[in-house]
Amino acid sequence: MSGSVQGITDRKPPAEALCAGDTPLRLLADAIPQIVWMMRADGRYTYFNQRWFDYGGLSLEESLDRGWSGLVHPEDGPRVAELWAQALKSGESCEVECRLRRADGVYRWMLGRAVVQYDAAGLTAHWLGTLTDIDDLKQAAALLEKNLAINRIAGRVAHLGGWTIELPDRTLTWSDENCLIHDVAPGYQPTLEEGISYFLPEHRPIVSRYVQDCVEHGTPYEFVLPKLTAKGRRIWVRSIGEAVRDATGKITRIQGAFQDISEQKEAEARTLALEAQLITTLENITAGFFLIDKDWKFTFLNGQAEHMLKRRREDLLGHTLWQEFPAFVGTRIEREYRLTVKAQRTSGFEAFYPPLQTWFDFHVYPTEAGLAVYFQDITQRRAEQAQLRLLETAVSRLNDMVVITEAEAFSDAGPRIVFVNDAFERHTGYSREEAVGHTSALLWGPKTQQAELDRIRAAMKKWQAVRAEIVVYTKAGQELWLETEIAPIADESGRFTHWVAVERDITERRQQQEEILSLNGELEERVLLRTAQLAAANKEMESFAYSVSHDLRSPLNTIHGFSQLLAKVEAENISDKGKHYLDRIGVGVKQMGELIEGLLTLAHLSREQIKSELVDLSAVARRIEQEHREREPQRQAQVRIQEGLCARGDPRLLSAVLQNLLANAWKFTSRQPLTRIEVGCELDADGDTVFFVKDNGVGFDMAFSHKLFGTFERLHSPGDFAGTGIGLATVKRVIDRHGGRVWAEGKLNEGAMFCFTLGQSSESAT
Repeated sequence: MSGSVQGITDRKPPAEALCAGDTPLRLLADAIPQIVWMMRADGRYTYFNQRWFDYGGLSLEESLDRGWSGLVHPEDGPRVAELWAQALKSGESCEVECRLRRADGVYRWMLGRAVVQYDAAGLTAHWLGTLTDIDDLKQAAALLEKNLAINRIAGRVAHLGGWTIELPDRTLTWSDENCLIHDVAPGYQPTLEEGISYFLPEHRPIVSRYVQDCVEHGTPYEFVLPKLTAKGRRIWVRSIGEAVRDATGKITRIQGAFQDISEQKEAEARTLALEAQLITTLENITAGFFLIDKDWKFTFLNGQAEHMLKRRREDLLGHTLWQEFPAFVGTRIEREYRLTVKAQRTSGFEAFYPPLQTWFDFHVYPTEAGLAVYFQDITQRRAEQAQLRLLETAVSRLNDMVVITEAEAFSDAGPRIVFVNDAFERHTGYSREEAVGHTSALLWGPKTQQAELDRIRAAMKKWQAVRAEIVVYTKAGQELWLETEIAPIADESGRFTHWVAVERDITERRQQQEEILSLNGELEERVLLRTAQLAAANKEMESFAYSVSHDLRSPLNTIHGFSQLLAKVEAENISDKGKHYLDRIGVGVKQMGELIEGLLTLAHLSREQIKSELVDLSAVARRIEQEHREREPQRQAQVRIQEGLCARGDPRLLSAVLQNLLANAWKFTSRQPLTRIEVGCELDADGDTVFFVKDNGVGFDMAFSHKLFGTFERLHSPGDFAGTGIGLATVKRVIDRHGGRVWAEGKLNEGAMFCFTLGQSSESAT
């Protein structure tokens, strides 16, 4: 600003001149951004412009009484008072920086200036002053000083060091930071030749030429080259050099800087690797992807985009989208693309592209360079959605109720309902609006079975399908028996998203069942009575079997003992035929003992409580095999036992099954030069696990297979193969008690295979 001051003391006092009416001078004082004040020589304030009142918030009386010094920061007050006292004493203009409190209590830095105005006699007439807000300038100055300090630190952190070459003697000087870059001690001063020698041999002529051109012609330079430090460490540096001239234009020195950019180079290499990885990733995704610059030109397409658009990337890169795909123009695709660029927001939409007869799902993202477009072919999905709508219409026409709920949460009331069909409304009386958003507890009542609800909830927590019959209540309060089948629904990723329940009204059937149960009450009592009688008879039969078996052991032991004693005492007097008869007596005693053991085993099986455990059948079979090999080490046998054979059942009884089956296989293959036995399992047509024991022994005629599992039944004479005829009967009894079945297949002289299953309750598995 510039202006002039004219003495008008003889015409009007200064305060009156400035305060009178809307004079141009007052208007000017109110318009400028500074605070303007006036004070008489005796120290009394006479004027403040409007800027002062806006800033200080004081009234005119307070301002004229206290002035602006009353708002000075306490820390600045003594210094301001001292400077102002000197100005008043000397009558010279003064300038001071201080903090002044604003009306809201905030202190801001002000530059205060005061100049003296003289009257015609040369005496001090008044003081004219301004206060200029320099708070932003002070803050900027502080920030500048801070930045300078930061830059000095950054030079070390950023591996940036300076150098100079003084001319004409070409003395090279390195800064301390430059020394650190080259792995030498601070203060090291190399010659120019030594400095250039840190570059690789093949690059030294290039560096020398840059330096020489800068020295002779003042040509500035910048290059990036590798170097070897004093410790042999390879680094990359950016070198910058420029000439410095004197007043006559003569080059007196050149100066510049080295920056260690090894980390940047490594980062660039990593960036290139990441870019390659990104491109590889984009090429391998199943969706189409392309980039468009601000001129709507293609800059990148992945392979899937080529495939879906049926265009080669070579024909599209660098070409304009609207020219290559004119069918986009005027469609929603063009509108969404342009809106995404204009609004700089992500856009997602579905659109049909007639030339390809394809529906696409587009996701468009704004980028600094233009657009990134991610799209998928959803033609099949839309067709599936149409089929789903058709299915929903069909479901709504069913007579069975269909209820769909959320997948979770498993609270006491269960997950919330999201869909019911028309049959639900007809049978329960609840409308779709009343059901959706609630749980199945909407239908529960006094007789709803809590045990069934707990069983259903337990199955749902395991994500298992469950079937149940349960009592519910209509909106009118009537009982309704429902046969319900509940199953989880999973999406393509295998994540369960919903439960679907198909429910059928079985109220009439349940009523009929209750009538039948009532009519059959007497029959059930009779059955229970008959069952008790049969149980008593069985118990008597078991007691009889035990009694007979134990009573037979005593005379049998007597026969065996006396025959052995006779053979020992009268050995010299007994003829060969007599000895033969004694041997036959021993064989008969042994066979009779085995028969008694078999009877005891069968009796025990009839009354023993079945246990249910997971049994490793492979381990049991290997143990039995080892026992047979130890008894007959001379046998040449090849036994194959499948790994991982497991079944749920009674461990001791299942071990007895394998003991009998493997004993038979071992016995009936004794005449083979090489015994072959296989133990394994397979699935039948119904999906049940079938365990088998197969051998290459003498086999049997299938015409007599029905006799195999009878008590004391034998298909081979005792002279050919020893045995009691109780082993397979024991096997059948064990399998029956496990709820399974057992059978055999074979041919004479071609081996046999014994198969068995274990019932569903045993949860057999491999």
